[in-house]
Amino acid sequence: MSDNAWFRLGISELVQRYAKNDEELFFLTFEKVKDTPRDMALDMPVTVIVDYTVADPASLLTLLQLKRQKACLTLLAVTSSERIQEITENILLDSVADCLIDSHEAREKMIDFLTKGSIGQVVSKSITSRTWAMIKKNACLTHREIDLIPYIISGKGNKEISRQVEISQKMVSIHRRNIYSKLQVGNLTGLYKYLTASASSS
Repeated sequence: MSDNAWFRLGISELVQRYAKNDEELFFLTFEKVKDTPRDMALDMPVTVIVDYTVADPASLLTLLQLKRQKACLTLLAVTSSERIQEITENILLDSVADCLIDSHEAREKMIDFLTKGSIGQVVSKSITSRTWAMIKKNACLTHREIDLIPYIISGKGNKEISRQVEISQKMVSIHRRNIYSKLQVGNLTGLYKYLTASASSS
């Protein structure tokens, strides 16, 4: 998914050179995904490579929704160090991407991903900022709480979150309260301040 012709050309060359099977390669823009996320008929395992070097949290939420709907979808995101260091964006990226690659190391890492993935070897999930990794560890956040944080920091209400993740509004409310309690904040504004302060002190 990219509007960058050079990015698309580079990916085409890598896939032709390293992919196991000669399969057709599709590129979609973020705009098309936003408009018709359910139109991607994925009935077989598919890897989508996303060019994410410009901040666009709305696209990340769209991709997160698409990923929840399509169990056979693997998302590889190529991003910049600026996006990785920005804590709220990193949380979203970490939730969306099965493999998150810094654009400066993209060629080597993508070759590794395509060759290992094609023969079923495990590829490391992602790179993430030390700040977000430490927050998850120190606050003892559960998998479900980590799952909900991208929606919470995007300003989604409990009703909308419950629709997206298919749990009750009451459970979303309980998890939100637990997250705030563990991070010792009182509301969403406090959560933003906590994340920003944690990022600047690391």
